[in-house]
Formats: sequence, C-alpha cells, structure tokens
Amino acid sequence: MVRPLLLSAALLASTPALADENCVVTAGPHDRVARGKAVIVESGESVESAVSFDGDVILRKGARVKSAVAVNGNLILESGAKVTGTAAAVGGEIRVDPGAKISGSRVQLSDDIQIRGENGNDLGLALSIAGHDISKLVVSKLAEKARSCRIVSTDGEVRL
Repeated sequence: MVRPLLLSAALLASTPALADENCVVTAGPHDRVARGKAVIVESGESVESAVSFDGDVILRKGARVKSAVAVNGNLILESGAKVTGTAAAVGGEIRVDPGAKISGSRVQLSDDIQIRGENGNDLGLALSIAGHDISKLVVSKLAEKARSCRIVSTDGEVRL
C-alpha cells in the first residue's frame, strides 16, 4: 500500500541525517502509481492510493480514493470525486471542482505551503530568511527528493 503520509516521508528524507537513506514506495494491488505520466482513476472506481511522480493525479466523477498524491503535478478532483484521507500536491496545485470532496487533510506545496486539516482549519506558511522567500526552494527540494523514490509492488517487482 502506498503510505498515505508519503509527504511526511519526503520531508524526513530531505533532512541531512537521512539524506543517504533510500525512499521506497510500496504499491499494493489496490494502488495506482506512475512516473512521468498521469494517474487517472475513472468514474466508479475505488482505489486505496493514487500517486504520480512528474504527472497529474486525476479523479473522474464518482471516483473514490483514500489518499492521492501528485509530485511535480496537479491533483485534480472532478465533480463527484472523493478523497477520503490525505490529498497532497508537491510542486503543483490541488484543484477541486464543485461537488468534489476531500474528507481528510489537504497539503499543497507550490509557491507557498497550504495545509487544511481534517477539521477544515487552514494554515498558510511562507518561509523567508532576511526577506528572501525560500518556500519555492523548499518545495523544489522536497519534490526532487520524492521523485527519486523507487516504486516496488508488494511482490517485489517494480511497477510503473
């Protein structure tokens, strides 16, 4: 199963103490994972996790996903689509059409850092040092680190 807290793993992997550690994303039979292309969950489908590295994650009308993560891509929920857990975009945007829903946490790391908790509270974070915005730098480093993750299926075979 792709870990719903992939974003947390990316944050941890970017720290100097863990820089030599490898990032491995394990995908099970109910997950969709791709590199360099979009992951599309069609109408009426239900998957555990949908993750794309260097591509969009698109949930069509009536699609249901527990967690959805786009790294260097956008997370797009069409009307009637639903994310029941974590929705995240690193280096892209989260677009939610009217009638679509994110029940859990929402994290968008692009020009700035936007987090919406499960209780609906928003937190915006802009990072600066001596008046220089470093949010973009942090986001690009996180996206770069997450993009280097290996993708492995539960039976040990690499799937893209």
